[in-house]
Amino acid sequence: MSTTSDDRRRLTGFGVAIGGPYAFLPELARQAESHGFDAVWVSETGQESIVQATVCLTATSRIEVGTNITLAFPRSPTITAMQAWDLDELSGGRFIVGLGSQVKRIIEERFSAAFDQPAKRMAEYVQAMQTVWRIERGEDVTFDGDLYRVLRPGLAGPGRAAERALPRVYVAAVGPLMTAAAATHSDGILGHPFTSLRYLTEGVLPRIDEALETSGRPRDAFTVAQGLILCIAEDREVARREAATQIAFYGTTPNYLPVFAAHGDEHLMDEYRRVFVASGRDADAMAAAVTDEIIDRYAVAGTPDEVRDRVAEFAGHLDHLILGGAWYRVPQQRMAENLWAILETFGRPTGP
Repeated sequence: MSTTSDDRRRLTGFGVAIGGPYAFLPELARQAESHGFDAVWVSETGQESIVQATVCLTATSRIEVGTNITLAFPRSPTITAMQAWDLDELSGGRFIVGLGSQVKRIIEERFSAAFDQPAKRMAEYVQAMQTVWRIERGEDVTFDGDLYRVLRPGLAGPGRAAERALPRVYVAAVGPLMTAAAATHSDGILGHPFTSLRYLTEGVLPRIDEALETSGRPRDAFTVAQGLILCIAEDREVARREAATQIAFYGTTPNYLPVFAAHGDEHLMDEYRRVFVASGRDADAMAAAVTDEIIDRYAVAGTPDEVRDRVAEFAGHLDHLILGGAWYRVPQQRMAENLWAILETFGRPTGP
């Protein structure tokens, strides 16, 4: 039985991925808010996600703030639940904790954590977090899974926040098992930005609908949030080169083979791996290996006028679209320019 927070509103509209030095992060969040975006999303690559989210929440007053993603398996689900509960209170309900599994070698070799049965592990992780939150609401509940357990409250005993809505938890998913885990137990799904319109509409969305139906959950109780590789520049060739390099980088990772397979492009993975290794990860060589057709299939790249209609095609199928640029071998200045172009092109400025 799912224990999702169906008393919390769904997230809709446009979000934007932000990041960078902490000296600039608060202003980036405020700019996204003033441009009328519905959410900002922070990642966990070079910086810790919960700290970034805290900075963004304290710098803003309206916009939602989510993590895309917080690495689940290196953390105790109880600790993650406590952090999310506190940030939910701090922000007046504006925080969304987005969980991701990452890949086996990173979890084991960098974080010294277990990665076995990732879809089952994620399903139990979410249920354990929701149990912690329900205990904080004063409910007499426990969770005793095969991988995680929450069998007792904290030292202060059960909480008294009976009227408080549960925080929202989303799960990042690519494959069918993780997608089913997300649709069964969480409040939403975070789709990876390496995608295509066909893969989304013919693969991901039907899979979500099937999992929701199996678990007896209505579609309007679940948020489909999807990332997108979006590169914008007045010089369209700059934008397209950045998108090409990002596609080539993602294309070396087996996790994303199903995206290629939706178009019969499986051969590209071997091709991009060969270039990746032979060139010593040279960005120019990687970009040159990606044709214009492939750029248009797996990314949106060009001038502001060129990208608007393409983005609208994706947005029409989703609850929430997360706009973010390429980052692999992209100079910091260009990432900042691309972010500003996203804000200016897709924002809906609000009053003071």
